[in-house]
Amino acid sequence: MTRSDWATLCGSRLEASGINNFNALEICDVGREYCGVSLSAPPLELLGNAVKLIDVLQWVRRADGVAPVLINSWYRDSGYNEAIGGVSHSMHMTLGAADIVKVGWKPSDVADLIDDSPWKRQLGLGRYNSFTHVDIRGMIGRPSPARWGTNG
Repeated sequence: MTRSDWATLCGSRLEASGINNFNALEICDVGREYCGVSLSAPPLELLGNAVKLIDVLQWVRRADGVAPVLINSWYRDSGYNEAIGGVSHSMHMTLGAADIVKVGWKPSDVADLIDDSPWKRQLGLGRYNSFTHVDIRGMIGRPSPARWGTNG
């Protein structure tokens, strides 16, 4: 599927679901390259996972005052995931994980917020120096919760 096709198909499904704070190319930047490996579009049947994650991200966005949530990485196909050194069972390959930054917040504060969210028992949470990883593993049948990293 081309970048344009993905943007149109995914975008229309997001719009139909009333989602307007995240867009198709944030979910999957089709055609992005790393070390000669090009990122492919995800299977459309995985979009339900993205919508579940968006619910969590919208909550993060609104918590303690509305602030934009920026996406560093969301979907990765297996080849792209391998090229960037991702783990073989990465939640990013399910459309159910994102590496995020909440504008004006430290990653440790975003992680603490998520760790106290209504979904905390269903989420994976990775603490990194420059971003926070969040995934919906428990919502799609994977063991949860999971926690790693130290933000420093």
